[in-house]
Amino acid sequence: MPTLLLSDIHGNLPALEAVLKQAKKQGFDRVFFMGDAVGYYPDGEAVIQRLRELGAIGVMGNHDAWMLTLDVIDGQGYVFDILQWQSRNLSAESRAWLEALPWSVAEDGWMIVHGSPCDPYVYVDELEVAREAFACGEARWMFHGHTHLAGAYTALDGPSGPWVRYKRFNKAKNSLRLGPKARALVNPGSVGQPRDKVPLASFGIWREDSEEVQVYRVKYDIKAVEKRVREVGFPAPLYQRLYQGR
Repeated sequence: MPTLLLSDIHGNLPALEAVLKQAKKQGFDRVFFMGDAVGYYPDGEAVIQRLRELGAIGVMGNHDAWMLTLDVIDGQGYVFDILQWQSRNLSAESRAWLEALPWSVAEDGWMIVHGSPCDPYVYVDELEVAREAFACGEARWMFHGHTHLAGAYTALDGPSGPWVRYKRFNKAKNSLRLGPKARALVNPGSVGQPRDKVPLASFGIWREDSEEVQVYRVKYDIKAVEKRVREVGFPAPLYQRLYQGR
């Protein structure tokens, strides 16, 4: 069963549309969403509508949680100003969908979470943090986002603990096949705001039967995002960084 892997869309509708167009060519039967539908870019409502139409199996991201708790958290700065704007423009149906998202979902052999299996707010961005993350989950395949960095940590049991390695996914097509005794912590990268100096939207296809994941990087209309950001008056650095992939 091929599974589409999406994470950190952040209201970037042109990027999501480009990803879905490319993903349909690869083929997929279900969708895993690793959180952060909203934040940064204007089209959070349209992004959530797409995820609902896809029947995505999703988890809560930190931006999603912040939006839902704006009345009780003391958030300062443009990030929270944007979430306030998005909240005012969110339909009741989309808000209900967000509110229903759990922090993690796990079934036999796989798990999805926004950050680390230990804590959804933790960035899994170095080997020691990844080693701790593997200790907090038992699934063979664990999928996460949050860092906006496409790549995968793999672990294999050793005499004094797991050997952990990291592989970046910065090419147009990237592939990881898991060995019979290995486990993987896979980040398909950010759809809406990549931060690995590759200015291309990122998504993954997990092929459970062949124990393999492919991560693809695709072009999208950054000019269209810039236009939307200008229209609603969000800060210019939000679209400027997209041209640099950071």
